Amino acid sequence: MTLGENTIQPLEIQDARTAEHEASRLQASVEDNLRRDSKSLAEAQRAYYKLLSTRILTLKAEGHAITACETIAKGESEVANLRYDRDVAKGMWEATRQESFRRGADRAAVGRLVDWSMRRDLRTDAPPAQLQSAIGSVRAA
Repeated sequence: MTLGENTIQPLEIQDARTAEHEASRLQASVEDNLRRDSKSLAEAQRAYYKLLSTRILTLKAEGHAITACETIAKGESEVANLRYDRDVAKGMWEATRQESFRRGADRAAVGRLVDWSMRRDLRTDAPPAQLQSAIGSVRAA
């Protein structure tokens, strides 16, 4: 059973455990993705900045004005492609980071649902069936 299938009844203990384990698994998975995307972003930034600085120094050595070297270097195809790769990696990292926040909120929601289920099972406004017969058998004098 998934959480979406149960909209009225409290969770049974096995369903609650399954829901909590699934939420935990999803959180761990997104954390792995965040580590992977962080590494990809760092590698993309390193490649971009290394080539950019190399091109700036090369352009300066070729006699271009230092104030124009960065602009010229950023316009070169290879540097622009690395900047694009870096920007895409940053977008992927940010999307994974947002997913991590969402998975954390999902885990908290599952915890609240489990708490509600426990309280719902222990509610006092619906006495157990055996209590009804015991109360009905006692007569006041």
